[in-house]
Amino acid sequence: MSKFKVKENIMDAQEITKEPPQPLRKQKTTPFEFPINSLPDLLKEAVIGLHDKIQAPIAICAQSILASSNLAVQGHANITLPFGQERPLSCFFLTIAESGERKSSCDNEAMNAIQAFEEELRQKYDLEYQGWKNAYDAYDNQRKVILKQNKGNVSGVKNELDKLGKEPEQPLTPLLICPEPTFEGLCKLMVHGQPSMGVFSSEGGQFIGGHGMKEENKIRTAAALSEVWDGNAIKRVRSVDGTTILNGRRICMHLMAQPRIASTFLSDAVLKDQGLLSRMLVASPVSTTGTRLKHKVKDESFLALDKFTSVISDILTIPLPTKHGFKNELRPRVILFNQDAAELFYSFSDHIEERMGAGKDLESIKGLANKLPEHASRIAATLALIENINTEKLELKYLMQGINISSYYANEALRIFDEGMADPNILLAEKLLYWLHNTWDEEYVSLPDIYQLCSNAINTKDKAKQIVAVLEGHNWLEKIAGSKVIKEKTRREVWKIIKEV
Repeated sequence: MSKFKVKENIMDAQEITKEPPQPLRKQKTTPFEFPINSLPDLLKEAVIGLHDKIQAPIAICAQSILASSNLAVQGHANITLPFGQERPLSCFFLTIAESGERKSSCDNEAMNAIQAFEEELRQKYDLEYQGWKNAYDAYDNQRKVILKQNKGNVSGVKNELDKLGKEPEQPLTPLLICPEPTFEGLCKLMVHGQPSMGVFSSEGGQFIGGHGMKEENKIRTAAALSEVWDGNAIKRVRSVDGTTILNGRRICMHLMAQPRIASTFLSDAVLKDQGLLSRMLVASPVSTTGTRLKHKVKDESFLALDKFTSVISDILTIPLPTKHGFKNELRPRVILFNQDAAELFYSFSDHIEERMGAGKDLESIKGLANKLPEHASRIAATLALIENINTEKLELKYLMQGINISSYYANEALRIFDEGMADPNILLAEKLLYWLHNTWDEEYVSLPDIYQLCSNAINTKDKAKQIVAVLEGHNWLEKIAGSKVIKEKTRREVWKIIKEV
């Protein structure tokens, strides 16, 4: 007799009840509340006033107020981090909200002073342009005469051109806000443009889906924006235009995008690897739709917004510090940390570093987390300059505010990643599942079917296997034993497509 007994009535494997397919994205959790109490009174009251007037989510109002503030001050100063590196103050904000959340209204209201100043620049430009054009045409005509009259006489040409002097300097283009630039367009604009600018778009899809972010351009555009965020010179070499080197420029950013567009942006592996995404401060608040009932806007809300507009306007009228002899190459002064702020910076940096290791809570957003102390410092300096544009030392209270606000962005990034919005494999799994349910007309599918026919983004066996594993783990695909004939080809590895929800 065998020493092993086989239990009777063992359930056949095919009779085991399988779990139904599971959603690819986790159920949405409640977004964190923006820490408005960490804003200086001027900005806090402006955010509350904007919320009262527009009835958009607090976080959207805060993003608009912060972005406008950052644009106003970024050209005036740099921040020297306690370990010695000098950094710009420029911040890149991304606000995620459905259409109808009044994103445009928030930005328009927060940028009243900026738009008014831009109009003043335009009027000044119109007055100066014709005079410059006449002077330039006269200069150019005289230069041609000199070259023609002294043909073959090198020293004569040089002497006459030296007497003629430099060509008249073109007035600066009166543009502070650019909604969807390409790298080339941005470079050309900044040659004769304002030294401090913002990429602001309440329809962020225009930028995310625009020419500058197409596959053939997005690495170049993202790299250029990252370089400017870092404070490096913009460098461009072209056979037609020659070499362009632009020092001392500042660019901040505020993009507002709908969730699906933002998901494509945040889950882009190329942008993640390049580093642009780690420079983005993202907010995705709870909708206020359905609660925006007619009400009387408080008088103090109008006063708070008027005061904010007045302060930003005053800052914009202060001439930016430029390098001697240059109209649009910035030479910002430097803000240093006081001793208490420096000690807090190191403590915060160590705290973040410990949480980025394998298996720790910030591992999934370590790109952003690695820059979190710098983000906190940029925000802190922005807040300090809004209260006093002549700030020279960063005080402890401002860094505490910057840390609280940057921690909000870290928590939002973790939440967004956990929900799958920033996971490129989830996005590809959704595309594959849609294709299997709506295009593929077979009951079964194999890896070659997927990487040969489905999508350019899933074009290798390894990538197809990786994405199939996601769908298999969520019970949308079931691997079967043995081979199958699919589209007249025998496939050894085959999965059954589950379509029941």
